[in-house]
Amino acid sequence: MKHSSDYSGLCRERTPAGTTRWRVRVEGNKTKKISLPFGPDHDDFRMHYLAGREGRKLEALPQTKVMRGTLDEMCNRFILWMDQQVIAGNLSLQTVSSRQRGLSQACGCLSPKGLRIGSLKADLPREAFVAIRDSFGPRTGAADTCLKALRAVYKWGEDYGYPENSKVFQIRSNHRPKGGAKPWSKEDREQFLRQHGAGTMARRWFLLAFDTAGRIGDTFSLGPQHLRLEEDRMFLAWQPKKRGSQPVKVPLSEELLEELATVLDDDQTFLSTDYGKPFASSGSLDNRVRKWIIQAGLYDLIENELGEVSKKANRSQHGIRKAKAQEIAEQGGTVYEVMACLSHSDPKTAAIYTKLVDRERLAKKAAERVEAGRGNERVPRSEDRGALDNLSVCDQTDILGKWQPVGESNPSFQVENLTS
Repeated sequence: MKHSSDYSGLCRERTPAGTTRWRVRVEGNKTKKISLPFGPDHDDFRMHYLAGREGRKLEALPQTKVMRGTLDEMCNRFILWMDQQVIAGNLSLQTVSSRQRGLSQACGCLSPKGLRIGSLKADLPREAFVAIRDSFGPRTGAADTCLKALRAVYKWGEDYGYPENSKVFQIRSNHRPKGGAKPWSKEDREQFLRQHGAGTMARRWFLLAFDTAGRIGDTFSLGPQHLRLEEDRMFLAWQPKKRGSQPVKVPLSEELLEELATVLDDDQTFLSTDYGKPFASSGSLDNRVRKWIIQAGLYDLIENELGEVSKKANRSQHGIRKAKAQEIAEQGGTVYEVMACLSHSDPKTAAIYTKLVDRERLAKKAAERVEAGRGNERVPRSEDRGALDNLSVCDQTDILGKWQPVGESNPSFQVENLTS
């Protein structure tokens, strides 16, 4: 068995008949492998490799000649351009994988006339994009991802001789977000920590994720090299990988420091696999996290078309980020405090968490004001009304006297001018 150095988890094997076959390990599950129809020299290898790492097996399509000016040609050129951007550090592999999967689905879709859309000219009518969107049926999230990939390739294509102002930009997505990851409640945290006691890798992950409120794409690579000791307090400082994110430096709790006490200075990362090695990627850590969550009893039962029932984790690390942001907002934290903790660069993203808390606080004050008014009591003023403490507006008028204009319109000012 021989492994490729360019693709993680890729295995080149020799069959008893003497032929070569390619297989790839599913990320996070070394015991499961997906067979690939061809090796790295094939044009479609990367697409099949990425699907295999996710545990999916794609059917190999017959190799056809890509015609000039078609959607197939534009997508192929766009994918090559994205690969160059990954090397330059301008795009992430996750973005490329998502777009490539969406474009492959779009090209393989059939037009209303039964033709493969990828083989048609790139100047597609509106009906073709509607057919692509509707081909996903109830999977509106996948359809939305596909439309985003198409918008990206047509935006790129405008600079390379492909159609401008494509009809794809007029197609509406039917996807309605369902709130995303579910925030962890206090009961969820207690249940997880009861299941995973002191010294376990699961507990270390949870405390690390909760203290840092970081993304799983950063958590799997954090290690002793990110620790900073300042004013007798231990901090964790790192630059998030997500494009546009701001640097983060957060203090560590005593509970987490106890869990990290066994980490050696020469260890690469805080978190490791059952074999004592760092997780190969965020995906492999995510797979392990799901198992830890299911072990803690935080799961839903899912039944497939065959009637088989499986357990699906209903919490995630992103849910920890949301819970931490809500906690900051509930304690009176500002938008900028949420931004600093979660490495957001746009206040609009952080304002999502403070908006709900602010509305609840304002509603409570409004109800108190109405109740006071009904009881003929003094109505509490708003903090930003400008009135003096413990005084109503009428009381202030009596004390301060009549209002006088400032400047040359003030009669006193005019008298002084005439006198001088």
